[in-house]
Amino acid sequence: MPVRRPYVSKSIAELESLYAAAPLDPDSCRQLLDELSHRSTGRANALLRRIEASLRAGMPSSRATPGGGGAAARVTQANVAAVTASNAKFPGPEDQGPPTKVKGISASPVFVERDQPQAILASWIAFEALSPQTYRRPADMANGDQRCVALLQGDDMPWYRNERSRPKQQLFYQVVLGSIPLDRATDALVAVFGENEERNGREREKAPIAAVLLDRTGKLVEENAVAISSFAWALPIALGGDLTALGTWPDVERRLVSALTERLRRQDADGELMPLDYGTLLSAFQWLVGTLHLPPDLIEPPGFAVRVYHYFKSKTPPEVALLNSFYLSDLTKAARAIESGQANEALARYLGLNKVDHSRDLLSDHTAVEDLVAPHRMPAARWPGPGGHPLVTLQQAAVNAIRSEFVGGRQGIAAVNGPPGTGKTTLLRDVVAACVLDRAEAMARFDDPLAAFSTTGEKVAAGDRAFFHLYRLDASLKGHEVLIASSNNKAVENVSKELPSAKSIGRDFNYFRTISDRLLEGQAADGTLPKGESSWGLIAAVLGNAKNRNGFQQAIWWDDDKSLRLYLKAARGEPVFREVRDEQGNIVSREIPSVVTREIPPTPEEARANWKKARHRFQSLKADVEACLQQLEDARQTCLRLAPAMRAVQAAEALRESCAAASDDREREVRATSDILATAQASLDNAMLQERQMLARRPGWFARLLRTAGFRTWRDGYAPLLKARVAAEKELAAAVANKKRAEVLAANAKRELQAAISKASEAARVVSNVQARIHDFRRELGPRLVDSEFFERGHEHWNLSAPWIPDSLHEKREDLFSAALQVHRAFIDVAAQKFSHNLGALMSAMQAGAFHESEKRALLPDLWSTLFIVVPAVSTTFASVERMLGDLPASSIGWLLVDEAGQATPQSAVGAMLRSKRVIVVGDPLQVPPVVALPERLVLEVCKYFKVSPQEWAAPDASVQTVADEASHYQAEFKADSGTRRVGLPLLVHRRCLEPMFGISNRIAYDGQMVHAAQAKESPIATVLGPSAWINVDGSASTKWCQAEGDVVVRMLHELASAGLQQPDLYIITPFRIVAHELRRQLQTHRHILERLQVDPDDWITDRVGTIHTFQGKEAEAVIAILGAPMAEQQGARRWACGTPNILNVLVSRAKSRLYVVGSRAAWGGVGHAREMAAALATRRI
Repeated sequence: MPVRRPYVSKSIAELESLYAAAPLDPDSCRQLLDELSHRSTGRANALLRRIEASLRAGMPSSRATPGGGGAAARVTQANVAAVTASNAKFPGPEDQGPPTKVKGISASPVFVERDQPQAILASWIAFEALSPQTYRRPADMANGDQRCVALLQGDDMPWYRNERSRPKQQLFYQVVLGSIPLDRATDALVAVFGENEERNGREREKAPIAAVLLDRTGKLVEENAVAISSFAWALPIALGGDLTALGTWPDVERRLVSALTERLRRQDADGELMPLDYGTLLSAFQWLVGTLHLPPDLIEPPGFAVRVYHYFKSKTPPEVALLNSFYLSDLTKAARAIESGQANEALARYLGLNKVDHSRDLLSDHTAVEDLVAPHRMPAARWPGPGGHPLVTLQQAAVNAIRSEFVGGRQGIAAVNGPPGTGKTTLLRDVVAACVLDRAEAMARFDDPLAAFSTTGEKVAAGDRAFFHLYRLDASLKGHEVLIASSNNKAVENVSKELPSAKSIGRDFNYFRTISDRLLEGQAADGTLPKGESSWGLIAAVLGNAKNRNGFQQAIWWDDDKSLRLYLKAARGEPVFREVRDEQGNIVSREIPSVVTREIPPTPEEARANWKKARHRFQSLKADVEACLQQLEDARQTCLRLAPAMRAVQAAEALRESCAAASDDREREVRATSDILATAQASLDNAMLQERQMLARRPGWFARLLRTAGFRTWRDGYAPLLKARVAAEKELAAAVANKKRAEVLAANAKRELQAAISKASEAARVVSNVQARIHDFRRELGPRLVDSEFFERGHEHWNLSAPWIPDSLHEKREDLFSAALQVHRAFIDVAAQKFSHNLGALMSAMQAGAFHESEKRALLPDLWSTLFIVVPAVSTTFASVERMLGDLPASSIGWLLVDEAGQATPQSAVGAMLRSKRVIVVGDPLQVPPVVALPERLVLEVCKYFKVSPQEWAAPDASVQTVADEASHYQAEFKADSGTRRVGLPLLVHRRCLEPMFGISNRIAYDGQMVHAAQAKESPIATVLGPSAWINVDGSASTKWCQAEGDVVVRMLHELASAGLQQPDLYIITPFRIVAHELRRQLQTHRHILERLQVDPDDWITDRVGTIHTFQGKEAEAVIAILGAPMAEQQGARRWACGTPNILNVLVSRAKSRLYVVGSRAAWGGVGHAREMAAALATRRI
């Protein structure tokens, strides 16, 4: 009897190998599909979908291997077209040309050189074209409101029913014109480009193909009625393997939108627009999917519309739904700016257009660090943090380097590399404080704040008969705006909600506290902030998406009790009351709003007096702080003089010794010449004596005349004596001259020696004086003195030290920050009328839509800068930048602070950078890398076509952080797995994790350079579960999920519950999605344990169990790491998790006190960076 399931005994790995090894006949394919249909694991489902996708595409048994992309592995454009044309449900398209052949569109340019800025942007556009907006349920397209979903049912179209709008709202309909289920699309891409180790979590979602905006009668709105998904266009191109057109979407989009709009525009005989019927929608849909050559098995027809309620006073309709990547529009703007040579400095450096000279290595070059922490580089103001703790050396170096980089209005980009727990947010606070100081300086130059505003003649309606006048702001008050941005809401909220929190400040400040409390109330109401939080001031606000922007407007502007609008009205001298109504809407009383009674706005006369006082106090404090900083700079210069003074002493001593030796030599020469002179004199005396004696025997004149024999004998004897005497005289003369020269030289040498002695004495005196002054400085400053001993005390010491500033001066710097805020408030009070108009116009633009007139749009930077005066820092996600700030021109924002930049794809920050003068990028590339939904092979192929290095420019290897690190002037160098890695300004003092977590993280990711400063705290969890350990579980599994490991985790939770612990601060983290999913399912069956822990089981399972992506930026008392993937054939999964430091680094560094690793030590302990974890943790069993 034949075996019905011939592959029943095969493992999934064997089935994958069987399918990949050779073409299978149809019967074998059917048997393989049948076998896979009996299995429910993720890998089985993935293989089943791959085979089905290949068969549907007309390629029996063809498939892509991880490294291949040959003809047998490609879904060709012809295949796609053939399948589309053969579909009976959707007639063939009128235009059979592929989307790359849309009239007037050419393929992307061919790039010759590598890593050209235009090519980088083109590759990013290609990636984003394949990254759609998605939904799981139709209600997701309406912000989760199911009441807004209207089904499309043939003749019963929702706009036929004459539906009523909501109060003070206009009704529109947005038709979702078909969709692409992402699981099918992903399977098709996997069939061509291969599978990633971990898929993202969007497979249950759908991508709209297009969206159509209709008015309440079902007619197309006049302008911008259609949006088309770039994904619907790019998907068949990618499936066809021809990537040349992926960078041209911006040009393609315009023509496709125009063509689709024409097909949807129904007109009657008189040329009037008619409501759309389902037939017209379906026909347009069929034309579009045919034109795009979307395979019919990857699409779903239109089935619903979304009711859109728009502000009733708005003169323009709402925007059609954003179907595409949030970044496509800004990437297109950036490409045009690069092409036209108009890119700002930050973007030009980010894209490598403007190269930067890198500084010396800050981890090894102490001279460079000393220079960066110099007092003259310190901002005069600082954030008054709780406890008054100063910034440590590298934190202060980073703040000072940033300020120095952008001194004098210079633009550019600076990167800060901050491992977990090293105080990135603390650093950013001081940057914000310095920006507040800068603006206050500019404000204080005005005798009258009203002079900072000039009329433009532009105005916008404010009700039926009123107007908001638009005022231009003086240029000196612009450029100080702080925009905080990140790739996820949590990151930006962590910063922008922390800044105004009373917990973030160590003093009793009040800067519009009533209004900032109102903002916090709204955040507490929607669950994004714990209830009971209080604020100190309106220093920052969370904006970004529409929900946040609306909440901000409601709190700061429209609230009838605590809004800035009411405060400004009172400050203008107008009476302000709020009406209290009963349940029937009748006015029962009138009250003065809380913002007036608590903030007490001054009268115009009082405001002017307050301005003079605030301005004077600020200027006096600033002068005092600057004088103190100058004194410290003088002290620094004194310290800097010690080394050259010591060298001068050494040089002087060497010169003295040299002069002394020379003087001794000269004295010896004098003595030697004296001896020679004496010898010469004696020789002359002897010669003269012998000559006299010979002369005494000279014959008489007669004998000389006759030259007798006696005379001749005498003469012969006298001649040598005469010659000897003459020679002796010459020798004596030479000896006399030599002695005189020696005496002169000796005298000179003695004078030089005396000068050298004096110089050495003076040099020693200088050193003594410098040392004495330094001793006084050390007595005053203690270990904060950055002198010659500062770095000699060792790596740990200088990293933990706070340079230069004594506590008394820190207090003055905090006072100056307070005074700067009071200058802001006094300035606002005097110019309340101007602020009312500019802010009213901006709020109107936020609510009713952007200005359409170019003259008004040109004033948007002034309106936003006016808001930033009131709220110095505003946050957004990168995804919301274009919608929130789309009409702002380039370089309108003074400062962009990018947080958690290691998580963000390089292209996501382009729009924010485009609009910013100065960019500070903070993050860690060795934490969670950017999430990439595309198959790795597809990413590599796109990079290959555009001649772009994937390691440098494409996620997940590249991130905003890595690109900014390369563009930053200041850098540091770490040893890495292979060679070294260069990062931006480093932060090294770690204050989160105890050992062994700190040591593991430090060794696998940071070259052992981090310095431990975490304080041990009592751990209730440790009292139950014991010290950190590796809980060894040698289980078996058919997927990465191991049931035995899950059982151990449940037992650990049971132990905590049995010990009476309540609400334990615990995370359960895994590298793999399937493990997180299965563990959540298992914990749902043990809800009673969680209930005993006094937690809500559903919330706890959602918030406390997940992959590393769930917990980036978070910390807990303890972490249970459940590893999974215990089988031998899952070595690839383990290598994926441990091959780079990122996953284990995040997993380990979430735990402040204890880490419990649950998994197979034999399987994991020898793999990559898990070796360090195994070496640090003792083995236990539970």
